[in-house]
Amino acid sequence: MELFINLFGIALGVTGIGYAVYESRQSKKLSDYIRAHNWFNFQRVNTTSSLIQKSKTLYKEKHKDNLDPEIFEYLANADAFSQEIYKEMIKQIHYFEPSFSAKDFERWKKEGKITETEEAFFKKFAIEVYPN
Repeated sequence: MELFINLFGIALGVTGIGYAVYESRQSKKLSDYIRAHNWFNFQRVNTTSSLIQKSKTLYKEKHKDNLDPEIFEYLANADAFSQEIYKEMIKQIHYFEPSFSAKDFERWKKEGKITETEEAFFKKFAIEVYPN
């Protein structure tokens, strides 16, 4: 009986280790997917924000003598919301990337993930999160 309990314990331990390895791999896959998705969403919100800002500027230029305050307010709100999402995407990238440093920003610029202007936002966020 004691032999059976020992063998059962060993089998259970080996199964637990196997399951832990499986879960670790699944977690890594999920993390990689989330990181890729964060970069995709960052690019989309950046494009959206640029389009909204351009729309707002064009509207002001073309209708400067007859601005509709309601339309302008909607454009301004859309711009503000897109900026909030932009900041949130930087937070998501910060959270899921293995590191978030000046070296990473330089690498991301070389890879075409961020521009010089966007790097400034990333640095600003890094300073706000880690002020020391």
